[in-house]
Amino acid sequence: MIQHHLVIDHPTLLALGSGNRMASSLIHNAYRNHSNKLWVPVLCVLEADRERHGVAAHVGALEVLNAVDLTFSDILAVSQLCAAGLTPGIAHAVQVAAPSVERPEGAIVATLAPDAYQGTGTRVMDLDK
Repeated sequence: MIQHHLVIDHPTLLALGSGNRMASSLIHNAYRNHSNKLWVPVLCVLEADRERHGVAAHVGALEVLNAVDLTFSDILAVSQLCAAGLTPGIAHAVQVAAPSVERPEGAIVATLAPDAYQGTGTRVMDLDK
């Protein structure tokens, strides 16, 4: 079975609560098709919850969203990306989308803010298109 790995960033998390069809369809499709894996970086959850309190509780209630914590090596990588000008949430999404043991081919960031990933080499799915 081929698995599709998508990283949900904080603009997309905010869109879930505002009725964005594309963002909502990601969740719906993941419930129906278990080959779709949705990853949510914890720093994206924190940024979204800071902008709209309650997002973190909503994300926690969605069984198909897999939270991704930070290891110490992730913290170092995210710190370098932040030093290069990325926000912590975007930097963590870039780190999660990179190839890893769990995701050898890496992942695609599903976002409403594709410009935030310019120059990072990260593959994105523009949810506004």
